[in-house]
Amino acid sequence: MQVEEFYELLESVDESSSIDALKETCERFCLLIDIPYYLLGVIGQTSSYSPTIRVISNYPEKWLELYFKESEQQNDPVVKYIFEKQSPIRWDKLVEYQDFSSSKGLLVFEKAAAYGLYNGLSIPIRSTSENIAVFSVAIGERADANKVLDNAQMFCHTFATHLFERYVLLEISASDETDRRELTKRELECLFWACEGKTAWEISQIINVSERTVLFHLGNSNTKLGAINRQHAVALAIKKGIIKPNI
Repeated sequence: MQVEEFYELLESVDESSSIDALKETCERFCLLIDIPYYLLGVIGQTSSYSPTIRVISNYPEKWLELYFKESEQQNDPVVKYIFEKQSPIRWDKLVEYQDFSSSKGLLVFEKAAAYGLYNGLSIPIRSTSENIAVFSVAIGERADANKVLDNAQMFCHTFATHLFERYVLLEISASDETDRRELTKRELECLFWACEGKTAWEISQIINVSERTVLFHLGNSNTKLGAINRQHAVALAIKKGIIKPNI
């Protein structure tokens, strides 16, 4: 691998102005390391039961459709691994760990192999936000597959860090900013005091409006944030950084 070309790719990632530009750079990275497939998966913890999953990838479309249709993320050994570990892991090594390789998990790898994803390397990514992410590269069946994956590990780790940071800036931060714009000043104010444990009546006394008006603003906040109740809205707003409680 040409080191200079690799650093040029990192600069391209850092300067990308769109998700499409990031995808193009990922394709170039795959060519550089001689591994055909990549995936960046970002799991947003807006809900413990049903987290949001954002993906940019050139995995076969039919495999991705099947994966999410059958909720394979619930069985995928890689997903289980990234929630507990931070070291890069090759898929064929991962199946040796009983904690991460149930019979259903092994079946996920078998299905992936049928779509040309014979083996791979996954890099867990942690962030200061609520997001957990993974960058994976995958390779077809070939004699030198493991050697190619091992040689790419150091470069994948560095590339993954740059890719994730830029992706967050372009996609997730933009989404959170949209949430902030959607909430009015009064809605933010009511959410903040609800976060501080105030009742609707107490909030009405603090901001000098009727209790009915406070309930109206809190109801709007629930709708805009996709929350099921006031407590859920407060939790989502804190996780997104929209409001910050006094600690």
